[in-house]
Amino acid sequence: MDRAARLNSLIERVADAPAPSRELFAEVWFATTGKQHPDIKGRFAVLMDAKAWTEAALITVACALPDWRVVTKASVGPGEALMLPPDPRGIVPEGSSDTVRHAGGTALAILEAMLRVKSEDR
Repeated sequence: MDRAARLNSLIERVADAPAPSRELFAEVWFATTGKQHPDIKGRFAVLMDAKAWTEAALITVACALPDWRVVTKASVGPGEALMLPPDPRGIVPEGSSDTVRHAGGTALAILEAMLRVKSEDR
């Protein structure tokens, strides 16, 4: 499976996920982050073991899109995430991702927004 097809498949799986899971997060991690220092990989594993899903999603973004920022809106129920490009200008900078709203919570919204940016190969 080529890179674009794999990312599109992951976007669909994340979008359809009812809740975070270790398997899904690990698959996204390995598909997007490349070679990472063992300490970073260990931290990611600890976060998943603790079911600290939002923190695991944020460390994934930091490794996959190191110069991008994440804006989230978290409350009970659905979560929202927006990716801001490097050196943003304005309130919602040009090149920002669309806001992703996910019924499964903020962590899945973050992963979906990040995958959408990665799939556009910015």
